[in-house]
Amino acid sequence: MPRTHRNRLALAVIAALATGAALPAFAQESPQAPAQPAEPAAKKPVELDQLVVTGTRVQGRSPTQSLSPVDVFSPAKLEKQSSADLTDQLAIVVPSFNTQRFPIADGTAFIRPASLRNLPPDETLVLINGKRRHRSALVNLQAEPFGTINQGAQAVDYGQIPSAAIAKVEVLRDGSSAQYGSDAIAGVVNIILNDNAKGVRIDGQYGSTYKGDGDKWRSSFNLGVPLMEDGFFNLTAEYFESDFTSRGIPRADAAVVEAARPGQVPFEGLGQRWGDPNAKGLRSFFNAELPLSENASLYGFGSYGDSKFDSSFFYRTPVGVAGVAPRGTLMVDANADGLPDAVDQALVNSIIGQGLNPADYLTASATSPSGWVALNPIYTQFPGGYTPTFAADIMDYEGVFGAKGKFDSGLRWDASLRQGENRVYYKLINSINPSLGVLSPTSFEPGILTQLERGANLDFTYPWQNDAFASPINVAFGGEWREETYKIGEGDPASFAVGPTAALFGFGSDGFQGDSPEGAGKFSQYSRAAYVDLEADVTQRWSAGVAGRFEDSSAFDSTFDWKLSSRFAATETLAFRATVNTGFRAPTPGQINTLDITTTANASGALIPQGTFPVNSPAAIALGAQPLTAEESFAYSAGVVYTPTENFSLTVDYYNIEIDDRIALRNFSITPGSPEEAALLAAGIPASAIPGQVSYFTNGVDTTVRGVDLVAIYKADFGNWGTGTFDARHSWNKQDVDHVDLIPGTTTPVLDAERVADLENQMPNNRSVLTFDWQSPWNFTVTTRANYYDSWEDSTFGETASFGSSWLFDLAVSFDLFDDHAHLTVGGNNIFDKYPDKQTNSVLNFLGAQYPLSSPYGFNGGEWYVKVGVDF
Repeated sequence: MPRTHRNRLALAVIAALATGAALPAFAQESPQAPAQPAEPAAKKPVELDQLVVTGTRVQGRSPTQSLSPVDVFSPAKLEKQSSADLTDQLAIVVPSFNTQRFPIADGTAFIRPASLRNLPPDETLVLINGKRRHRSALVNLQAEPFGTINQGAQAVDYGQIPSAAIAKVEVLRDGSSAQYGSDAIAGVVNIILNDNAKGVRIDGQYGSTYKGDGDKWRSSFNLGVPLMEDGFFNLTAEYFESDFTSRGIPRADAAVVEAARPGQVPFEGLGQRWGDPNAKGLRSFFNAELPLSENASLYGFGSYGDSKFDSSFFYRTPVGVAGVAPRGTLMVDANADGLPDAVDQALVNSIIGQGLNPADYLTASATSPSGWVALNPIYTQFPGGYTPTFAADIMDYEGVFGAKGKFDSGLRWDASLRQGENRVYYKLINSINPSLGVLSPTSFEPGILTQLERGANLDFTYPWQNDAFASPINVAFGGEWREETYKIGEGDPASFAVGPTAALFGFGSDGFQGDSPEGAGKFSQYSRAAYVDLEADVTQRWSAGVAGRFEDSSAFDSTFDWKLSSRFAATETLAFRATVNTGFRAPTPGQINTLDITTTANASGALIPQGTFPVNSPAAIALGAQPLTAEESFAYSAGVVYTPTENFSLTVDYYNIEIDDRIALRNFSITPGSPEEAALLAAGIPASAIPGQVSYFTNGVDTTVRGVDLVAIYKADFGNWGTGTFDARHSWNKQDVDHVDLIPGTTTPVLDAERVADLENQMPNNRSVLTFDWQSPWNFTVTTRANYYDSWEDSTFGETASFGSSWLFDLAVSFDLFDDHAHLTVGGNNIFDKYPDKQTNSVLNFLGAQYPLSSPYGFNGGEWYVKVGVDF
């Protein structure tokens, strides 16, 4: 639907809503109507009585009073889990928040993508203390079978945020670009940091999987000290370690090699490992506020993290094993003399002509007329084949500093500056640059990716007193300046070197090619924005809000986005709420300028190079690439809030989100003699530099996501047996691909049928989280949780596999010791050791994948943990 039509529809919807809300309200003020009693003071439903700051700039609203749906989660909900990763912790308690684990997926194996409402990770805005958090340097590039929903996204790394630093997490399930700017299409996750001004807490946690691998250790330290009378300084430091897991089966070719050469195949004969990576690192946060007077203060918060990861890539087969075709980086084909003698001789002449020794690049042969064959002499170092180890050292920091205060007139102000950076240092071990022959090193540093962001905000809030409404009009306005810079740092020379045999074996570090000086660079874009946000209680029963934001970006044309919100309390216990909004997401410098050469598998299981090129590169332009534009959304929601008692609350919200011009990766398979190869050759791309698959970013996909979120919370009083809190959450979600553009000048859609099928079916339509917390009178608590995952489908390599629904159960028992100064928790996640259905895809089975890589709850099985905490 064109945006002008959407605007008219939005005005009609909000007018109808406002009329329906206003008529009863105005009737009570009419002389002809009997006077109605004022609405009693709002009750405080259990677990929803915290005040929220996300989605509203009115102070003092609770989640049930807010105009948009907001969930609030305490650290206790997050920390009673086996995982030390906030990504997993949120996915287990928020049914509309999903993540997957992708091994053998380059940096995606380390920086976990997460989806809210079945939308890409970078369509959810992440805030820390209400300020925008910087993105990671990773652009998710992996194609199937590594998650279609996440492909192409560049988002925040939740894994850099320790739960010990968190006071609460607010999840706004509503589009809010008009309030916060780019990315807030699916919603907003606002992480509020710990502001405790007194005490020390030390925690230690250890756990493992039922299989005995994947050991996890986490220790954290939190310190709070006062600053002057009302200020505080809070510091959190957390160290974590996590060992790898392995849930694969031996690859078919690896099993043959292992039988012929026992003990030579990597990973104890498996060839490669499907599972979690090794990980260790430090994560730290501080949060501080220093009062200057009764009406002004300085504040600051920031973080520093340094994490190291390593995982495996695909297995490369060796030379000389009957029935197994050797990897092309070691031999051109299974027959050492398969190439014409003239080709062998021409290659030898070229090597000698450069003053090089042929023995460094080819293998001597008594039967070849040239005396040499196209066999890489480095093959002798890998009798069982080789599996590259891919590693990353991730450094992350952020600092936000500002001042805020209040004038006597009631005008509140907040001025802040921020800078954040995420830097990924890649390493590749146990690999080769095949074009360098026996002279190739076996370890590489392919490059450094950096995402640097700066920003400045000036925000004002004023309670405009008036006689027309039942409350002051909360007038919020301000401006923002943002700059994003994406840097590609070149790798070590051997990682991108084009050696003498590049035309036969390929070049660059095998598995993940290094960034050359030509591909390295620094790319920036900036944006400027101004917004106005109005919210008020129009009557005692009706609240309404309107927000508008103008943003001008150097990456695309300027945009104006708006949001209309309304809430009507029909009775003391029943209220209705609705919103209508537009949104946008700007293409990132990383998406515009990414250049990446890695390795993937094709439909036969063979390994092929995959190249992702910038949209303005000759290769991408030759294949029809166009400049990227911003994604645009139109969304509306409607819900009901029911709070019959102080102990029970129920909210049900329906939403519909339409997104035009979604950014996705367009993938081309390049085969000899194909029109795509001809176009690349005509553009001046050397044949040796053309990968087997080429990708670039493109707009051109329109989708609609609709769903229903339900949250029900009840607190029971068991008398002498303590109290219990029942928390039931359910999310129904369905995504439809409405339109797919064609590649200019062709009849080929920018997304193939498998990608479309995955967008629509790869995530479960239904997710439930049922939690019961029992607080006993005997200083211990019991937490039980059930997670339900509906069935899903995965379309990969020409096959569609279906996987059934599952229930996973968690249990934690916590003891308070020594007058509540010590705490012991014993627990488990997936305590009945549930696994997803087995993988049926023939190619993935050949590659050793036993379980679906798209599983929304992974495939590690059950895990147990023990946690000890001490307060001083």
